[in-house]
Amino acid sequence: MIVADAKLMKIVTKILPKCPSVKHVVTMTPAEASMAAKVKEAGSTIHSADELVDSGKTANFSPKLPAPEDVAVIMYTSGTTGAPKGVVLSHGNIVAISAGVEHAMEGVVTPDDVYLCYLPLAHIMEMAAEVCFMALGLQLGFGSPHTLTDTGVKLKRPESIGDAPCLQPTTMVFAPAVLDKVYQGVQNKRQGLGSVGQTLFNWGLASGERHFNKGSVGANWVFNQLVFKKVQGLVGGRLKCMITGSAPLSPEIQKFIQTVLGAPVRQGYGLTETCAGSCMGFWGDNATASVGPPTVCTVIRLADWPEGNYMNSDKDKPEVGMRRGEVLIGGPSVSKGYYISAKNPNPELETKNKEDWIEIGGTRFFRTGDVGQITKTGCLQIIDRKKDLWKGPNGEYVALTKVEAALKLCEYVDMPMCYGKTGGEWPVALICPQKPRIMALGAELGVSGEFEQLCQDKKVVDKVAESCRAQCKAQKLVEFEIPKKIALIAELWTPENDLLTAAMKLKRPIIATKHKAEIDSLYA
Repeated sequence: MIVADAKLMKIVTKILPKCPSVKHVVTMTPAEASMAAKVKEAGSTIHSADELVDSGKTANFSPKLPAPEDVAVIMYTSGTTGAPKGVVLSHGNIVAISAGVEHAMEGVVTPDDVYLCYLPLAHIMEMAAEVCFMALGLQLGFGSPHTLTDTGVKLKRPESIGDAPCLQPTTMVFAPAVLDKVYQGVQNKRQGLGSVGQTLFNWGLASGERHFNKGSVGANWVFNQLVFKKVQGLVGGRLKCMITGSAPLSPEIQKFIQTVLGAPVRQGYGLTETCAGSCMGFWGDNATASVGPPTVCTVIRLADWPEGNYMNSDKDKPEVGMRRGEVLIGGPSVSKGYYISAKNPNPELETKNKEDWIEIGGTRFFRTGDVGQITKTGCLQIIDRKKDLWKGPNGEYVALTKVEAALKLCEYVDMPMCYGKTGGEWPVALICPQKPRIMALGAELGVSGEFEQLCQDKKVVDKVAESCRAQCKAQKLVEFEIPKKIALIAELWTPENDLLTAAMKLKRPIIATKHKAEIDSLYA
């Protein structure tokens, strides 16, 4: 059986003749007559979801209960570094992660809480969150990233309001890229507040930072009411906790969001191969750059990585004082492997990926490719990624995601990608800039033209580069980590143009290929 929405029916009818095992096609809305005819020609029946609901009211059936080792879902990886791989997750994996997250959320949420689902269900973080929150008895409402707030690009205004103001959720899960957008949006509105408004806003942020450093949440209640109430209204005004995952969240944005939204932000960590929720920050711990301790279904080990100079023995170095190495994740939430083909009833690891799994003391671990360190409080910090490192001409390593986290804080930057050419002498950056800020900058510099023209103008590019460099220095990046040159990209990277994953992560190889000419010019 295939369940598909209307926009996928053309693809479904194209591949059906090659899929003899497909007997039924279910459409979310009634299909066009021509599409329905093609489905029937291929030997399948076609039903709408409403027809199935009606037929189910009178049908009798006996549910077949699964065993823990039975396959529950094949979830595809995001494809940030290559072709997506189908990860085989069992019912046992999903029950394990539900138990782990339930323990981590104990005392934080109750069945009276409301969760807003808006990320794609084909993303492991969203699927795990929905299953776990259903197990905890929460109420779930469904929205979309494009209609999330009252300013959603696909929202029909003025008769409709955003999903969050409508549902008024108490808990949400965010990809850091979404919080980056919130940060940029609030900062842009702050610019137009006038001197008194900006002063109050700055005082509110300072109050929030003082509270953050003391371990509490949000600004003084006066600033919360006077300054931040409207911002909180953008997401319904009832949030009491937020979880982020899928990428690192910068400390500055974590503090900012926690202050303006008046609710704790905690980072989680996991991969598709480990069913997402492998670590989660304690709700009473305001530490930044930490993904917390392992959940109760997870075992974490660090493997030495001599080439990157990350070792368990680093705990004995006074300047480090912590174990460091590649993060290995084990436990009952770790998947059985990658899907190979329908001809293989018991999927096992592809030969080329066998090194991704390792058995230690009878426990099966997945090699994540992430580099972490264990703090004195027993929390994991992700500090590098083996695949996202660029090796400079003098043997120094540059963590590309670390540089991008600094660039995101620049007032002109919407979305950055840091790039290091093999054999190159320095890193460079491709930047999708914020259109309103670039248009204002053009006027300020006396440069006229459309947005695309301003992105090519040397005065504009130089000014943005200067601002990026200043922000990198403010974040204490050393000289060899700071991009020497930048290019402004007028076309925004999105999941729709296949340059971002569904969770808004960069598809680095595809972006680098698309913008090869710009990269070559930066190294010329």
